[in-house]
Order: sequence, then structure tokens, then C-alpha cells
Amino acid sequence: MQLTEMVNLVQERADLNSEDTAKKTLVAVAEALSEREMDGAQDNFAAQLPEEIATVVQSRDKSSREKYDAEDFMNRVSEQLGTSGEETETRVHAAFSAMVEGVSEGEQVDIVNALPKDLSTYALWNS
Repeated sequence: MQLTEMVNLVQERADLNSEDTAKKTLVAVAEALSEREMDGAQDNFAAQLPEEIATVVQSRDKSSREKYDAEDFMNRVSEQLGTSGEETETRVHAAFSAMVEGVSEGEQVDIVNALPKDLSTYALWNS
């Protein structure tokens, strides 16, 4: 999936007013993913994402990655976007699911399995 398609999908799913806001959401989710320890799963995941998003997912030094749950993930994204509560959850769900849909089926399974259950639910979009 190309970046423009991903941005449009996030904009539609999260009901955002602009492509810029959708792109900022993608970047914030990518950054939160870069900070999470997933035994290297995000590196293979990033290899199949558009370059601009992949670079962010791989931006964190592996030794500084941490394991944390969905609540901490939401807090990190919320802080970056200046959002809270349901808006943050909707935007994370829209962006993360769009990213997951942009990679191969095998990689979708790997990334979902690398996450705790409370966070992996945001990776799948059920329309």
C-alpha cells in the first residue's frame, strides 16, 4: 500500500478533516511502535511499509525499546497528537489497522502475535 492510500484510509476511518492530520496520526503510531519491544517484529513489519512510515518505525535504538501495554501506547500517541480518550483510540485503531493492512498476510500475523492482546485488537479493522 502506498503512503497516500494509507493516509486516505486513516482519514476515512478516523473521520479526520485533513490528510495532514491523518499523516500525523500515522507518524505518531509509528513512533509508539518504534519504542515498543517486540523481539524485532517491527523491523520486518517496517520493511513492507511506505518508506516515510518505515523510517519512523525503525528510528528507535533496539536497546532502548520497552515492553508496555495498550494504555501506555495510547498515552504515548495521545501526548504526541494532543488528543485524549476515545479520539486517541479511534485514531490509533485507524492508523495501526491501515498499517497492518499494508503488509503481507504473514507479516500481519507476526506483528499481531508480537503484541499483547489488549494492543493487538487495534491492529484489525472490523467495518
